[in-house]
Amino acid sequence: MRTLGIAKKTLIGIVVAIIIIAVIAGVVASLYLAPAPGKKKLTFALLVSNLGNPYFVMLKDGAEAAVKELKAKGIEVELIVYDAKDDPDLQVRQIEEAIAKKVDALLINPVHKEAILPAVRDAVKAGIIVITTDRDIADKSLRVFFTGTDNVYGAELAAKALIEALEKSGKPKPWKIVILHGIPGTTAAEDRKKGFHNVLDPLVKKGDVKIVAEEIAYFRRDKGLEVMESILARTKEIDAVICANDEMALGAIQAIEGAGLVPGKDIIVVGYDAIPDAVEAVKAGKMYATIAQSPFLQGYWAVMGAYYIVVKGWKPPKDFIPTPVVVVTKANVGTFSEEVAKPKPLPGAPSE
Repeated sequence: MRTLGIAKKTLIGIVVAIIIIAVIAGVVASLYLAPAPGKKKLTFALLVSNLGNPYFVMLKDGAEAAVKELKAKGIEVELIVYDAKDDPDLQVRQIEEAIAKKVDALLINPVHKEAILPAVRDAVKAGIIVITTDRDIADKSLRVFFTGTDNVYGAELAAKALIEALEKSGKPKPWKIVILHGIPGTTAAEDRKKGFHNVLDPLVKKGDVKIVAEEIAYFRRDKGLEVMESILARTKEIDAVICANDEMALGAIQAIEGAGLVPGKDIIVVGYDAIPDAVEAVKAGKMYATIAQSPFLQGYWAVMGAYYIVVKGWKPPKDFIPTPVVVVTKANVGTFSEEVAKPKPLPGAPSE
């Protein structure tokens, strides 16, 4: 009986030892597997206006490049990407979904500067960081910073390039110009309209320019084609067309060719965004110029900014961080991407 008692005690001791070892092993494993203090998993929501537009695909690519870079440094980051398909109501629902998921930051490329404000306010109330990219929102107090193009300046450069092309062409004055605008209610469309008119209006007053048509084509190639076809059906007395993005410009080129005219010769075309198809059109001489923004950096800096704010408590020195702008013509079409399509340090950000 005594031997049995000793054996029983020994068995109990072994079981206890096994339990203790298992507990210790679990604690040790948790120390290795759980995020270190201050390094919790980050979740960012990227809300894009329309991924059917190649420009915004480049913005997404930049955001994903930043996430990849952070992960390579051992930082756990998840990026949830939403496509609003240019529908403000859909984007509102997507913001609400991201809030429910308790993301750390919303990186918003707004469909409409005002329509999404109630949802953005809900995000701020929930303690979620808001950053806007490429387009801004009407109430700037709701976001920490906006990164994107100075679209007034960019549009002024586009209009100046158009005038340069008209001067070179030898076409008689007054030059007859068509303007195609983007989606009303977006800061990009409104700022580019302002920039175009800053350059063209003084020339209209001077008698050097006549604006024969000014219409909305919603930043879309099919609408650019449709609107330009309608204008050409009314008159072919057109020297140039300037568009608030390349998608509309490419649609206009299709309409010009469909009317039996030669884009770049009969009608000079200037776009905005430097998307791949537009760059090819510049090379082919169908488009005189386009404005290269940096959608890649807009996405990249939005993610890096969110990381610095959430993890390091960074406070941007300014609430607008402009991305580079380059006029693209045949002269620099092969080299401009070096300035706009590669990662660059976020201005004013803390050192690693």
